[in-house]
Amino acid sequence: MRRICLIFLLCLRVEPQVTQSWTQPIEALITSGDLRQARQRLIEETAAKGETAPGLYLEARILFEEKRYEEALRTVRRSLTLAPEAPELYKLAALSAIRVSRLDIAEAALKTAAQLAPGDYLVHFHLGALYYTKSLFLAARPELEEATHLNPEYMPALLFLGLTLEEVSDEQSAVATYRKAIEVAAAQHGAREMPYIYLGRFYYRLGRFEESLPLLETAAKMNPGSAEAWLELGKTLHGLQRDGEAIAALERSAADETRDPEPHYLLYRILESQGHDEPAQRELQRFQELNKLRPARDATRRKLQAAP
Repeated sequence: MRRICLIFLLCLRVEPQVTQSWTQPIEALITSGDLRQARQRLIEETAAKGETAPGLYLEARILFEEKRYEEALRTVRRSLTLAPEAPELYKLAALSAIRVSRLDIAEAALKTAAQLAPGDYLVHFHLGALYYTKSLFLAARPELEEATHLNPEYMPALLFLGLTLEEVSDEQSAVATYRKAIEVAAAQHGAREMPYIYLGRFYYRLGRFEESLPLLETAAKMNPGSAEAWLELGKTLHGLQRDGEAIAALERSAADETRDPEPHYLLYRILESQGHDEPAQRELQRFQELNKLRPARDATRRKLQAAP
């Protein structure tokens, strides 16, 4: 589920947690990406104040942004010895643990954060997404439903809830959730095409190609550079036996995401069925080359970490 993993990683952000005035300038520097200056200011404050929970939290945040996740996890655990009731520390511990594949630590940290901050939609979202990646769909559903209840306009929670509802075969609720996501997307900027892709893909999986087509056409029009939109559109056009258009869509997908083997395999199948042996073999060769480079899939659970 490479694309799902990408959406999740985009959602894994560290939220500022300011409890003292002196931390605010450092928080601002971290948010702006000026980690060198943030670290220098933190060193100066630590020299003056000694080791404090806010200081360790900021140090862990800097390490996290530097992708030094194991060090961030160790640091935030030290901060928890000074402030064991701070939910933001458990959230940062969970996100750091996820990045080093310690899902046991992440789950425990998120559960504690949920107890300390039951009204924090991000805690419920991350816990639900974690359960989803572990294929614990019945456990994921209530957490994601709570996240969407607490923040009805949080797109990642809506999309993950839709995926979870697909897995538990609640077709009606999945469609309604994706429709809600489309409504939310209309008022937001960014990846507004994603709910169209998700609902269109769901209809495709159900064999409802006629309903899938306009959604995926809209997604491709909204973001012509979306390889995923073109891929799903190509699959749907093939399902409708409009292979000339399907080939064009799949070629767009392959051009926009040069590392994805899937459009090449679909192109191979279509071209071979049409008797175009030479171009079909080229697509098959390209598929085999790219497929060797793709990390082995873990069939037991969805990965939280995958190269986009």
